Amino acid sequence: MNNLALRVATALVALPVVGALALWENRLGFAALVFLVIGLALSEYAQITLRGGSRAERVAAVATGLGFSVALYLRPELGALWTLAVVVVVATVVLLHPGDIATAGPRLGAAGFGAFYVGGLLTALALLQRDVRHGPFWVFVAVGVTFANDSGGYFAGRAFGRHKLYPLVSPAKTIEGGIGGLVFGLAYLFAARATFFPALTVGDCLAVGLPAAVLGPVGDLAESLIKRSAGVKDSGHSIPGHGGMLDRIDALLFVGAWVYAYASQLR
Repeated sequence: MNNLALRVATALVALPVVGALALWENRLGFAALVFLVIGLALSEYAQITLRGGSRAERVAAVATGLGFSVALYLRPELGALWTLAVVVVVATVVLLHPGDIATAGPRLGAAGFGAFYVGGLLTALALLQRDVRHGPFWVFVAVGVTFANDSGGYFAGRAFGRHKLYPLVSPAKTIEGGIGGLVFGLAYLFAARATFFPALTVGDCLAVGLPAAVLGPVGDLAESLIKRSAGVKDSGHSIPGHGGMLDRIDALLFVGAWVYAYASQLR
């Protein structure tokens, strides 16, 4: 309960800041927050996955991922070019600092994957706020449904959880928790439609809520797999009650990208 209270207190401080920046007319303010989060999450990711490499390799992985994010935000239509640049830069850095040759290939893959996994996916949230009609409210949708899904899964899992979802990777997750997350997520979306975002349709709520109930847990499990393979419990300790930054945004990476993909197609 102490940990839960700490999580709630942290959320009560952080969420108004996120909301104020999302609604701020200066779009660069929210983008700067996204880039800051990406930098912190990439740093944690590099510490987990590139422990066998040099410090230069870890710094290069963070810088490349953050550079990819900024470039994608500034010129998203050149995404293929930025992707090529990431591959070339990461490969060059590993070639210049090969270290243990036996682990060079996995380190190369981990460094490149991090740029797309963290930098690429979370940039979608900044693009959502800047480029999509009603963008700031769509940000509230993406963040809110992710947290509602996570909270619903937590409480439903503790109260009713009996059947493990994927015990090999995350022993605490249950099927009942997943159902609770779906219910909470949909409830949040319909509450958003009834209050601050009436432009949402019933179809929008379903098109966001149903995939989010799958993508959120997949994002959580993907990060759990990365941590378990490295033998660590949390990605870091930067957020009281939540572990590291990557622990907090693992589900949002996938859900935010889906909300951007969906909302950007609406007219």
